Amino acid sequence: MILLFGLAHASVLRHALIVGANLGGSGLEPLRYAEEDARRFSDVLVDLGGFDPVYITVLYSPTEAELKEALHAHADVASGFDDDLFLFYYSGHADARGLRVGEDTYPWEELRTDIRKMPSEVKVGVLDACRSGSITRLKGAALSQPFMVDDRLAAEGEAWITAANADEEAQESENLRGSFFTHYLISGLRGAADTNDGSVSLQEAYDYAYSRTVSHTGETTAGIQHPSFDYRIQGQGSLGLTTVTTGRAQATLPEELEGTFTVVRRTDRTPVAEVAKVKGTPVTLALSPDTYLVRYIEGKTLMQSEVMLTDGARVTVTQFAPVDLFASARATPEKGEVPTGLAAEPAPAPNGVVFHDTWEKVRALAVGNQGWWSEAVNARDLRHSPLLATGLSTLVPGAGQIYNHQGVKGGLYMAGTLALFAGSVFVPDQGFFSGSITGPDPLAMGAAMLYGSAIADAAYNANPGPERETRHPSGGGTVGTYAGWDVAQGFGSPYVAGVNADWLATPNVSLGIDRLGWTRSSSSESRWNFGSKVSFVIDGRSFRPYVFLAGGGRVIQTGGQVDVSDWDDDVARARGKASSRLVGVVSTGLGVNYYVTPRYFLNTELRVESEDADARFLWGGGVGVHFGK
Repeated sequence: MILLFGLAHASVLRHALIVGANLGGSGLEPLRYAEEDARRFSDVLVDLGGFDPVYITVLYSPTEAELKEALHAHADVASGFDDDLFLFYYSGHADARGLRVGEDTYPWEELRTDIRKMPSEVKVGVLDACRSGSITRLKGAALSQPFMVDDRLAAEGEAWITAANADEEAQESENLRGSFFTHYLISGLRGAADTNDGSVSLQEAYDYAYSRTVSHTGETTAGIQHPSFDYRIQGQGSLGLTTVTTGRAQATLPEELEGTFTVVRRTDRTPVAEVAKVKGTPVTLALSPDTYLVRYIEGKTLMQSEVMLTDGARVTVTQFAPVDLFASARATPEKGEVPTGLAAEPAPAPNGVVFHDTWEKVRALAVGNQGWWSEAVNARDLRHSPLLATGLSTLVPGAGQIYNHQGVKGGLYMAGTLALFAGSVFVPDQGFFSGSITGPDPLAMGAAMLYGSAIADAAYNANPGPERETRHPSGGGTVGTYAGWDVAQGFGSPYVAGVNADWLATPNVSLGIDRLGWTRSSSSESRWNFGSKVSFVIDGRSFRPYVFLAGGGRVIQTGGQVDVSDWDDDVARARGKASSRLVGVVSTGLGVNYYVTPRYFLNTELRVESEDADARFLWGGGVGVHFGK
């Protein structure tokens, strides 16, 4: 919506085309909140902008043809009015070439040209998409003359607000249940950006969305997202977007309060606004009639107030109470981010929260207010459930990838795992798990590697939000399996197998346990292995090559297995007696961890070792998981 400060002239048409597209065509992971962002932005235009819903078109996942048809329809409407303002909003996929609508690409140059052809005096474009800043690099219209003369629009001009620069990703947030940029833009339009005159201008809304987006995306793995602004209108006064005082219901944070306040709709726990408030200035938010939870952090305590807003209500929020999930555990969000999803009544009991139903209490107990359970299950959208994707690939390697719309990858996982598994099973006189925890031969180890990769990859790609990890941790620790074969003896059975564990003292140095475990290499010999090692690592994005030094010991057990028919033979009887001996082992070598996902990796290693002065070359590997940050 677009209002001119001091002007509510009936002859000025205000109309908008709002587009939300979760799907961006083949090869792109679906977004989760683009269509919801479009709906919420449309609501703001109607609630606070004076837009008649008749003149707002909302499209969800349109084709390029449908989008152009809607633009032409608005051009026809604009031609019937002497003065009009047109707003275009898009939330969805985009790339360096243009908007991704369905299987089509709507080029940036063509989009700007089509909107510039609109017979409207003022046009405003708001783009919440990756690389949307590309459009502001195009040659724009010249700055126009003052656009408000004698209560009428008197010049043409355009302005563009984009969520990200030309080389940046636009990010969504599971906590906000929407994109960072649109959430903060709407917060600003509802009053958070108001400079205490009751209205929010285009510049004020942009400034607020810019500062909050930059601040909050600085804590994500994708990195800081910088909105951009291309203003091609010059006039007297400011181009107003919303009038807060016209809101159906209002909640005011008084001047004595200070901090970051989050307003959450109580019924579905959806954040609707965020206010970065300074002491000494009251802030009024225009909201729809409903019941809200207003929250902020005081020290390490979550403070909360419940506010019920009826139509026409004007409420000042002054009473806050601390929220405790349990008597001994307060909600202490990381990095100052206000948590969402708490299920508290307005007046918490002294020893904790009063929950309004059993499900909320069980959920709070289960997730500990960290949100991992809802993230893993994603019951709101079973098309993107990591738990379901993991389960499918656990049953059939590759099925989770097919569920994630990655059919080629799923087919390769399925074929590769089954081929390696079958190759190992049909090796004569060997069972799949005989010899070590990863199987008797390299084929079995390869099957185990691919099987684990299919499960980890399915979970990682089921819910590809912008907040997911994109790189493995540089600290923490790793735990993995290992099986190694003596190159001179062949690959019929592992010479040694066990578990490795490493602690990353620095990103480039790790200390750990080396091959702790037991191996039966034949019917008459088995080995217990233990040791420790230090590794020197090159910390790459997906590959972590390393060299290492290791030392430890090995208990070798022999005997105990003879043919029953030979029990009368004294020699056979002597051979049947079990014996064991302890030998020292030192080794060195090189290896590499390849990260299939930021937490799951495959390992291969080549080492030379001395066992009680006998030298041998070992080749082996396994799978592992990376914990920590």
